[in-house]
Amino acid sequence: MTFTSFPLRVRAALLEQIERTKQTSKADIEQLIEESELKIIYLQSVELCDQEQACVAALRYLISPIRTLPVELLAEIFGLAVHDATHIKDAFRISHVCSDWRQVAHSTPRLWTRNLRVLISSSDDNVYADGLKDWLARSAPLPVLRIAPRWRSLKFIRTPPDWLVRRAADCRLEGLEELSLDVSNIDPDIILSLTAPRLRKLVLHNYSSAAPILVMPWLQLADLTFSYGRNSSHPDVLFDILAECLNLVRLSVFVVLVLPTTGRATPAFSRLRTLYVHYFGVPGHGASFLDTVSAPALEELCLDFGDLRSPNITGLDLRYSQLTSNDLMAVFRQTLSLTRLKLKYCDFCLDDALIGALCCQDGVKPLVPYLHYLVLEHMPFTDNIQDILARMIASRWRSDAELGPHLVPAVARWTLVRLQGVFGPRFVNMMEVLQRTALPVELVLL
Repeated sequence: MTFTSFPLRVRAALLEQIERTKQTSKADIEQLIEESELKIIYLQSVELCDQEQACVAALRYLISPIRTLPVELLAEIFGLAVHDATHIKDAFRISHVCSDWRQVAHSTPRLWTRNLRVLISSSDDNVYADGLKDWLARSAPLPVLRIAPRWRSLKFIRTPPDWLVRRAADCRLEGLEELSLDVSNIDPDIILSLTAPRLRKLVLHNYSSAAPILVMPWLQLADLTFSYGRNSSHPDVLFDILAECLNLVRLSVFVVLVLPTTGRATPAFSRLRTLYVHYFGVPGHGASFLDTVSAPALEELCLDFGDLRSPNITGLDLRYSQLTSNDLMAVFRQTLSLTRLKLKYCDFCLDDALIGALCCQDGVKPLVPYLHYLVLEHMPFTDNIQDILARMIASRWRSDAELGPHLVPAVARWTLVRLQGVFGPRFVNMMEVLQRTALPVELVLL
């Protein structure tokens, strides 16, 4: 029965009956209810009748089954009735049933300690702030910062206010393993010193022209993601950080790549297995960035140039690549202006499907039509691949006599084909025939 909508006299009657029936049994209270109901029948005064009805309602509430439950059991039921997806509404509903339930709910911290999305803004919204303060107070003795040592993952979706950064920096985050932090627009005079002995994964964003001084356990990090915007401070900040993260296994860098000052030592990542570089900015600085790092144990390299197509790329040089033939064909479809291709020790990308896709056939739009320079070294030249490779090279070649003065070829003529590996006599003979038509082919037999 909901008492929040009862007249004030019912509340007064309830307080009176609680005091009156402290030492009274349930049977005696039931007798009092019967007596009051008989009185109501004979009362002529509306006011007296309302008072007696309020008394009956209060007495019925006192002997209701829910009131016989121990407070600990009632709190357990409340916890089961609150669901993660609707925990805010559920907690409010329970606390508004009656004053007794509200008292139990407000003194049960776990009802108020589930995930809470806090909207921090610069606007002066006292109602929101007061409500948030009350909500957090009900989590006592489990306030947010007091349980900071138990946090395993902490993520700031937006730049946190300076006061929150200072408070968080004062906490010892014993259990923190993952942290995502945006330091854009944080007061650059703040020293953000973090004590987190178990921290292994860090996501760091900086899109402003200045940033706070970061004192992090860099050496213990295994996974670092760094976003470095167009307006961010000098690139030496990035390279200062990388120079201390020597135990990284995975590194993701999203940056406008501007080169650091000259004379800096090259960071050596002896354990780095995965490197992801997304760059936008001055052309050519992507490769220059790779020149600044050393990763002898690297197994996976991903380069993201930001566009679906890269029409201005004219040269592609892959060495010891794990790309498959499907991967390389996808690259060819995006590099429409490719003129030079060099593959060395790429064991998985050269097969009959890739070579067949490079063949020039009537009625079929050629792949990489401007390709004229091809170097293949130490590739898996099986007998089947040798036959298809010879046909592909021949299909993209026209002698001077075949071209004539007015014929425009569908693909560019070879300027150099250089092949290094183990080849059979049949393939060697086919290349010699093509050489006699002036095809510039170099065959290096191993």
